[in-house]
Amino acid sequence: MGNYPRQEVMRELERRIVSGQWNPGQRLPTEEILSGEFRVSRGTVRNAIASLAENGLVERRHGVGSFVCRDVTLPGAPRRVVVLGAGSSNPTGGILYGIQQRAATLRCEVELGAMPRSTDEVSAMLSSLRRMNLAGVVFAPFIERNYHEINSHILDLLEEQSLRYVVVDTPVASHGVIRGDFVGNDGYSAMRKLVKTLFEFGHRRIASIRVFAGVYSSDQRYRGVVDQLELEGATILPELHREIEDVPLLQQGRKRIHELMALPEPPTALICTHDMIALNVYDELRRMRLRSEEHTSELQSR
Repeated sequence: MGNYPRQEVMRELERRIVSGQWNPGQRLPTEEILSGEFRVSRGTVRNAIASLAENGLVERRHGVGSFVCRDVTLPGAPRRVVVLGAGSSNPTGGILYGIQQRAATLRCEVELGAMPRSTDEVSAMLSSLRRMNLAGVVFAPFIERNYHEINSHILDLLEEQSLRYVVVDTPVASHGVIRGDFVGNDGYSAMRKLVKTLFEFGHRRIASIRVFAGVYSSDQRYRGVVDQLELEGATILPELHREIEDVPLLQQGRKRIHELMALPEPPTALICTHDMIALNVYDELRRMRLRSEEHTSELQSR
C-alpha cells in the first residue's frame, strides 16, 4: 500500500471504524500486523491509535490490546438529545413532551438522565457524552439556596467539553443576566393574570409559597404576584408570603401551609410558584381536611 505517515494511518483506521468494517467492542489488529500492512514502524501505528483513543474512537487496554469503543456512533445514526434533570429529578412532563415531539421531527432520539452533584462525576458524565453523536444537552437546573453557584459551575463544565446546551424551566441568572441559551415561559405575566382572576372571584387574602430567593423563575413569579396585588389596592402582608423550607423536594411547602392555615385569618387563596410545591401543598391540605373530618365525626359520636 506504499508508505503511510501517522496522519494517513490514523485516517484509514478511523475510516474502518466509522464505516462499520470494525464493530464497536471489536479488537483491532496488533501493532505488528498493522505496521506490516501499512509498511510503517510500530511506533507510527502506536501514535495513530493513541490519537484515535484521544478522540474517543478507540479504547486501549494495557497488556490486552486496542478495541473500538462500544459507545462509538456511526455516521447516519440518529443524533441524540440528552435531557439532564437535577439530582434524581427530570424536567416536568410538559417540557419533556415538547422536547420529544420536536426531536422526533428532527430524527433525534431523546434520553433522560440525572445530573450528579460532585464535580468529578459531572466531568466524567460530560466526557462520556462528548463521545456520542449528540445534537445537544437539555439541562434542568438544581433548585437550591446557592442556585447560581451550583448551576453556573455545571455550565462551565459543559462549555469546557464543547457541548451545546440549553437550560429549561428556570434560567441560570445573576443580577438579571441570563447565562447561555434558555427556554422557559413568562411567569411574571402569568402570575399577574392569576391574581387578577382571583380578585374577580372575590378573594382578598391571597397567599403565596415560593422557592428560595435568587432562583430567577421564582423571583419573577413572586414579583408578578406582588405587583398585581399592589395594583388591585391590596396590602402586602409578609405573613401571607412565605419561602419554602430547606428540605427534600417532596417535603417542600408542607410546613408552610400549616403555618398559613394556623393564622387567625387564614388565606382564601394560595399561589405556589412551582408545580411540585403545589402538589405537596394540595396533598397536605387533603390530609388536614381528612383529619378535621375525622375529628368532627369523633365529637359527633360522643
